[in-house]
Amino acid sequence: MTKINTQGLFILKDDDIAPYDINDSKIILCGVPGAFTPGCTKKHLPGFAKRLDELKKHGIQKIIFVAVNDAFVMDEWNKIHGDPQIDSISDPLAVFSKSIGKNVDFGETMGARCDRFALLIENKTIIKEFKNPFIEGVLEELALEHA
Repeated sequence: MTKINTQGLFILKDDDIAPYDINDSKIILCGVPGAFTPGCTKKHLPGFAKRLDELKKHGIQKIIFVAVNDAFVMDEWNKIHGDPQIDSISDPLAVFSKSIGKNVDFGETMGARCDRFALLIENKTIIKEFKNPFIEGVLEELALEHA
């Protein structure tokens, strides 16, 4: 099990960019290649936003989305397509993504980005990576654990 270091993560708080720290709760952390990209915007973020209550039934206390975008973009993306209960955070230089081995280089079109993933984190420790990072896969695997 891997402890995570939140260096390089930021959130927009009170109209200012602030460092982000993951607390000691049970969290689903989703990585996406970019805010406002088609799969992330049409399926990934809204899927989680629509099913927050189901996640809470499995003991999930927080949903976090991270991408290699700035904190202003991540905040606006979540306002439009997500939910205020979701933390949408920035990894502007891919420092965090690289630290957990979830960076990908899209070359000259999009550059260094975060890969698509969903992780279960408890007490700042990665417990598992979900095979399907979209809401359907996450809920299916959580249900199997509680069966």
